Amino acid sequence: MQKRILRYLVCLLLGATGTGAMAGQPSTAQFDALHQAAAQGQEKCFTQIYRDTNAYAQCIRNLASAHAAQPMEQLGVYYFGFVGALSYMRVSQAGVEPIAHEFLKSFRKLQKSAGLSDAQLCASVPGNCEIRIGQTLSMERAPAPAPARSLRPVCQAGVCRMEGQ
Repeated sequence: MQKRILRYLVCLLLGATGTGAMAGQPSTAQFDALHQAAAQGQEKCFTQIYRDTNAYAQCIRNLASAHAAQPMEQLGVYYFGFVGALSYMRVSQAGVEPIAHEFLKSFRKLQKSAGLSDAQLCASVPGNCEIRIGQTLSMERAPAPAPARSLRPVCQAGVCRMEGQ
């Protein structure tokens, strides 16, 4: 109950009304759906990122596809996918930067059509929004990373190493 009240207050402070009376502003129910979908992305996918970034990305994609008919839910999933990847970029986890860029593009399209500000969207995932929004804007200004090269094992005289193709 306290979470719902807190969400309502955040929405109210950020310019959304509980009734959706302001033109183009999501209702409280839509904000609840956004928060729940982001939490679902965290619950179902985040545990995979530290050991397999590709499995994490695929989990987020699958979950977002399951919500294809529900744009706010899809937005919540993609936004959490981005936030999770951004979190692991800070510790230089291999392979997360292209995933963060992919989800950044995905959530920006949905965010624009939903009419949400960066602050409203950021409030859907706990954390420091001032820092996260700054990092997001910085990523948008920077060039996208080069696609990852595929690697294959090469073994000679019993010594193996990974080489790019």
